[in-house]
Amino acid sequence: MDREELLALDNSEIAAKMNEMIAGGKSKQEVEAELGLTTADLMKENIFWVKDKYLARAWSGYTSTKRSGNEYAQEGDGWRGDDVKDFKGREVPW
Repeated sequence: MDREELLALDNSEIAAKMNEMIAGGKSKQEVEAELGLTTADLMKENIFWVKDKYLARAWSGYTSTKRSGNEYAQEGDGWRGDDVKDFKGREVPW
């Protein structure tokens, strides 16, 4: 399988193939060199090296659905943050 065929696969399939090679006794560098992948390729595909194995994330960006306090609400002609509390839980003086 060449590099283009590999990158056409789903990221979880790529990670599984790479983990098979790791289980076969190859090092991280050997696997990436054999497949012709760079760190930039892996990051683009959301594949990360964690605790001696490759992990594929299902999505990129923020993964938390918990409110951060940085949400904005429209008010009149403009936008402003939550008028109850700031990100540290303090009352906002607006």
